[in-house]
Amino acid sequence: MKTIKKTAISSNVLRSLWSVAALVLFLTTLLSWWLLSGSWATWKSARNNVSQFDDFYHVLQVSNDLAGERAYANELVLSTVREKEKAWQALEKSRRITNRDINKIPADLLSPALLKATLDELGRSRQRVDAFRTHTLTDPVEAQQTINAMLAATDFYHQALFRHTSAFLLLEPSALGPILRSQALGELRDAAGRLGSQLLVPLATQTPLPLQNIEAISRGKERISVLWWLLRTQGDETSYLPGFAQQLESTRQTFEEQGITLLGTLQAQSVSGEHYAVNADSFALRFHASLNSFDELLNTYLTGVKEHYVSAEREALLHLLMVSAILLVLYALVTGMIMYIRARVLRPILRLNDIAVAILAGKQLDAPMDDRTAEEVQELFSSLGALGDKLQEQTRLSRTLKRQSEEDPLTHLYNRRAFDARATALLQQASHHFPAWLIMLDVDRFKSINDTWGHPTGDEVLVGLATTLKTFSRPGDVIGRLGGEEFAVMFRAQGHESVAGYTQRIQAEIRKLAFQGPNGEPFQITASFGVSVGWQRPLSELMSEADAALYEAKNSGRDRICGLP
Repeated sequence: MKTIKKTAISSNVLRSLWSVAALVLFLTTLLSWWLLSGSWATWKSARNNVSQFDDFYHVLQVSNDLAGERAYANELVLSTVREKEKAWQALEKSRRITNRDINKIPADLLSPALLKATLDELGRSRQRVDAFRTHTLTDPVEAQQTINAMLAATDFYHQALFRHTSAFLLLEPSALGPILRSQALGELRDAAGRLGSQLLVPLATQTPLPLQNIEAISRGKERISVLWWLLRTQGDETSYLPGFAQQLESTRQTFEEQGITLLGTLQAQSVSGEHYAVNADSFALRFHASLNSFDELLNTYLTGVKEHYVSAEREALLHLLMVSAILLVLYALVTGMIMYIRARVLRPILRLNDIAVAILAGKQLDAPMDDRTAEEVQELFSSLGALGDKLQEQTRLSRTLKRQSEEDPLTHLYNRRAFDARATALLQQASHHFPAWLIMLDVDRFKSINDTWGHPTGDEVLVGLATTLKTFSRPGDVIGRLGGEEFAVMFRAQGHESVAGYTQRIQAEIRKLAFQGPNGEPFQITASFGVSVGWQRPLSELMSEADAALYEAKNSGRDRICGLP
């Protein structure tokens, strides 16, 4: 009966162990799948955002290229015979840039068929422009039609591409807001440039604005107003583009004060039949100047959003890798812990149970307990006896390590971290009637000491100065080495007279210090002092004031005390 009971106990324990192990592994697997799937989805979304924004960046780049090409085409149309060749060379360079960027647009955004249609439409408008390479402007209608043909080619590109990207953006809607605002910025630049193109030919030929040009200007202004309103409704970009709203408003004001005002003046002169105040060249320069900040605005937005998406993708990937690594380690630890408990804890306990059962039954085990199991059981009790000694030893070690972590190894003063902590606590106790004073001092020409007699001699100087500070310090004073040859003392005192006397006494004692170089060369040192006072203030403010005073002492001849009231 006892044997049956012993076997049942062993069997129940093993069964419970494996049941718990199976449950833990099952829960770990569920946790792993849940965390990994979420991290994977986040990283995939961030990667799609980067890829999508890269593609859209190329789309807007081509739009800007077309706007630039239109400007050079307008210049060729309006140029004189003597300026034709220069204008043509600039136009050819602009066309090469446009063609290069169009061919970079991914096929899923601009299919081969749409690419061919876009290039065909652009080619037809370019042929009309090419006719002005050899002859000057004589027919205003023909010139305006040529300018409008380039505008129509740009419209064809936008309609062919942006209609396609609208469906493409639905695949990852999280980037829709920034992309739409980027598109609005590109369209804003394009719409502003179109306004100017309506006045170029009338100004060049000194003819009134045609009715269709006036209507185009009116439609353009309305379109620009809508785009300004859309851009004011910003999303999460405000968190990583903090100055963009101000830059947007500054750009709008500049364009309205310069570009729109100039357009309104010339349009009014055309309606009243007055002579235009500027010619075509002057207008092009002034109107283009009002558009300069548009490109910078778009570049700032695109660069900031792209950097944000790249950073988000990098963080998501790092998070995915960290989660994967942690889960693998967790899985291994759980499995290893279960195996360890079974082999090193459960088996010894079961063997002890077998011994106890055998003794109770008056029997003797056939196989005695091996040495390893006996040592583990004995160590369990002996470890409890040694635990108190270990705790005391750890306490002493902790105190030693704490002191070492707060102490400068050379001068045995507080290091910067410990000084900041204690000085901050002392500063919090200060009041108006009993303020805290901070003295910062720096060895004069310490670099020349190191250069002349070597760093060991320089270390002796620092130790001597630290000894002097400790000798003349009072209980409660906080003394620290901030770094290099810079030291600081923080204390509380009621009147500045006592502080002045204390500082001057330290200064005098430092002057008395005598040192020798490696070959017995005697030398002495001086120090410059900066003093500040305060209460219920951040330590950084006092240190900044004392540092400024120390800088003044250095610049006014060294071996001086500055900052005392």
